[in-house]
Amino acid sequence: MILLPTVPRSVASPAFVAAPPGGGAHLGRRRRQALCGRQPAPRSRCCPATTALLDGSLPGSPTATRHKVTVLDSSGAVVRSLSVPEDRYIWHAMEDESGVRLPSSCRHGCCTTCAVKLTEGTVDQREALGLLREMRDSGYALLCVSKPRSDITCVLQEEDEVYVKQFGSSFESGGVEWGGGLRPR
Repeated sequence: MILLPTVPRSVASPAFVAAPPGGGAHLGRRRRQALCGRQPAPRSRCCPATTALLDGSLPGSPTATRHKVTVLDSSGAVVRSLSVPEDRYIWHAMEDESGVRLPSSCRHGCCTTCAVKLTEGTVDQREALGLLREMRDSGYALLCVSKPRSDITCVLQEEDEVYVKQFGSSFESGGVEWGGGLRPR
């Protein structure tokens, strides 16, 4: 028996059904849809308000409070200034509303490519997995997962600057040899 993935019309998640004897050649279109043509899952059926609050990559409420976000480069020149709703991630709003591409890599808060140093204002960045608490407390933020909570002025950081500040000393100190054994000091 051959199992082919299909996407039932009434359900957003894939289901597996047994192909009829002969391989089910007539199911090729449905199989291709299941593997290549999946539509994004709906935000949430049980609690859409909660999901919308957490997912700042998508446009949120048109009535959300907006805050002025000014991004500067390392020389102090303005890269972009934009009014961003407090339910949107700053990086996504900048890209969607103005077409400005700020530095990014993962866009999920795990790397530090989009890191900035806040000089004014506050952000909600509870999803910033790539920043240690000490770095967040000292004013660093990841724009891809930061929502404005006030008017903000921030300075773009050099690539890998924040990464090195967080992890450079631990990686450079060594202590582990190939094979996982500790090296005597």
